Amino acid sequence: MSGVAQFVAARLRAWDVDRVFGVPGGAVDPLVSVLTGDSPTPEFVQARQEESAALMACAHAKLTGRTGCCLARSGPGGLRLLSGLYDAALDRSPVLAVVGEEPVPPGVSDRRRAVPASQLFAQVSEYSERVTDPALVADALDRVLRAAVSGRGVATLILPRAVLEAEAPPGPHGDQEATASPLHLSPPVPPPDRQVRRAADLLNDGRRVAVVVGPDAAEGAGRVEDIAELLGAGLAKTPLGRDVVPDDLPHVTGVAATLGSAPAAALVRDCDTLLLVGAHDFDTCLLPDTGPRHVVCVDADSGACPVADAVPSAVRLTGHVATALDALRPLLRRQADRRWRADVEEAVREWHAEGRTKARRFFGMAVSPRSVVAELSARLPERAVVVTDSGTALDWWTRHLQLRDGMRAALSRHLGTPGAAVPYALAARLAFPERPVIALIGDGALQAGGMNELITVRRHLERLADLPPTLFCVLNNEDLSRLTWERRTAAGDPRIPATGGVPAVSYTDYAGLLGLPATRCERPGQVAPVWRDALAGRGPMLLEFLVDGDMPPDWAEPAGHRGAAEPALRSAGTGAWRRKIATTVSDLFGSA
Repeated sequence: MSGVAQFVAARLRAWDVDRVFGVPGGAVDPLVSVLTGDSPTPEFVQARQEESAALMACAHAKLTGRTGCCLARSGPGGLRLLSGLYDAALDRSPVLAVVGEEPVPPGVSDRRRAVPASQLFAQVSEYSERVTDPALVADALDRVLRAAVSGRGVATLILPRAVLEAEAPPGPHGDQEATASPLHLSPPVPPPDRQVRRAADLLNDGRRVAVVVGPDAAEGAGRVEDIAELLGAGLAKTPLGRDVVPDDLPHVTGVAATLGSAPAAALVRDCDTLLLVGAHDFDTCLLPDTGPRHVVCVDADSGACPVADAVPSAVRLTGHVATALDALRPLLRRQADRRWRADVEEAVREWHAEGRTKARRFFGMAVSPRSVVAELSARLPERAVVVTDSGTALDWWTRHLQLRDGMRAALSRHLGTPGAAVPYALAARLAFPERPVIALIGDGALQAGGMNELITVRRHLERLADLPPTLFCVLNNEDLSRLTWERRTAAGDPRIPATGGVPAVSYTDYAGLLGLPATRCERPGQVAPVWRDALAGRGPMLLEFLVDGDMPPDWAEPAGHRGAAEPALRSAGTGAWRRKIATTVSDLFGSA
C-alpha cells in the first residue's frame, strides 16, 4: 500500500463501507482515482451534484443499517454537500462525509476560494476532524466513523489534497493495520431490572394502551407485535418506522404524524398509556395538552426519547431495543378486556374503507393521485422498496400505500428535502439489486433536483437493465400541491400560479431524451394497466401520471367532507374515543 488515498479506501472497506457517493474534482481526485481503480475498494457512484450524493448516502444508511459515505471537495462542493448531510443529521442516520481541501495560494484574497470547511461542517456533525499529518489519518478515520455509528449522525473527515497524495506511513502491523476490522461491538446489555419492573407495572395497569414504533424498533418488530397483542393495544408507526410492522395487521392504525392517519392520531390522543419503541422521530405535537397518564420509552440511547421534555415522568428503558423488549415481555399480563382493541380494529377497517372509496373518486377525465398510489399498493411485488418525496406525494404514500411484511420504505423525514426521492431510489436500487424499487415523486420535487439524477440513472442503465423494475412515478399536476393546499387550508386562498405553479414539462419526453423507457398516463382507466405492465418489466422506467391538482389530501378537506367515515365511526362499537376522531383531525390540521 503506497499512499494515503489507498489506505483510506482500504480502511473504509474494513468498516463495512461498500459504496461511496460523490462528485469528483480538486482535492478528492486522488481518492476517487483509487475508488475507480481495479483494487477491491468501495464502489464509487458519481452523482450529478453534491447534495444528491449526501442524500444517497443517507438513504443507504437508512435502508441497510450500515454507514453511508459521501465525498466532495471543499468550497462550493462542500456547501452543496451540507444540505444533504442535514437530512442524515436530523433523521439520525450514520453518514461519513469525506471532504477534500485545496490549499489557498499565497496572496490570494478571494474569500470564495477559502470557505472554512472545519467551521462549515462542525454544526451538522457529531464529530469533525481536519487531518494535516499523514501519520494521523488512520486514527482520525476510525474516530469519525465511530462517531457516525455511535452518534447515529454525520461525522466529517477533512483531508487536504497534500495528505491524500502523501505516502502512507509504515504502521506497526504493515498493511494489516488498514484492513483489520476496527469496529468491536459490546454485547447487548439489558436495562436495569428496577426500570423494567416499573415499566411493566405501568403497562399492565393501562386499559387503553397505544404502541408507537419507529425505525429503531426494526430489530424487535416481532416482539413489538407480541407485546401489542398481549396488552390489547393499538399500534401506530412513525414516518421513519413505516416499514417496521406491516399495514395488513388489523390493529395497525397507520402513520402517527401531524399529517398522518386519523386513527393513529386518535389512538395517541385517547390512550391512557403510551409505549414508544425506537421512535426517535415521534411527533410530540400529537400528544394532547394533558398527555397520557403513563409513558414508557424503549430507545437505543438516552437522547432518543422525544417525549422526555413533554412528559418528564416517562419511564425510559435505554439500550439494545430487542434486549429491552425481551426483558419486559415476561413481566406483562394479558389484558382481559379487549374492548379497546376491538374499537381500534373497527376504526382501522372503516378508515381503510374510506380510503378505498376516496381512491375511486375522480372528477371528469382527470386522474386521481389517490388512485395512482392505491393501484400501486394493490399490485406491490413482494419485498418491494417504496420511497417518497416531500409534497402531496407524501400524503398519498401515507394514506393509500399498504406495506406488507418484508417491504421497505424511506423518506426525508425532518428536513423534507424536495427532490430526495430519485437519489433515495438509486441508493435503494444499488443496495438491493434483487428487490423492485418504486419512487413516488411530485413534479415540483422532480424539478427541484430529481431530473438531474435521472441522468445518473441513465449512466447505470446497462447495469440496471436486467434487474427488477426501478420505477419513477411522477405525479404531474403543474402545481406545488403541498404549499397550495397549506395556503388554501389556512386562508381559503385559491391557487396563485405565480407562487404555486410548476412549469409545464413532459417528463416522458425528457426521459426519452436520456434514453430511459417512459410512459404517460392521462386517463383514469389507464392507471391499473400502466402499473401492471411496468411492474412486470425489468430495469428503470419513468411513469408520468397527469393527475388532478384539485384533489385535496385528507388534512386539507373541508370540515363537511373530511372523513366520509365519520358517521360510521360515531355509531359503530362502544369506544367513546372513536367519536373523537373528527375533533382530533380538526384540532391537528385545522379547517378550511
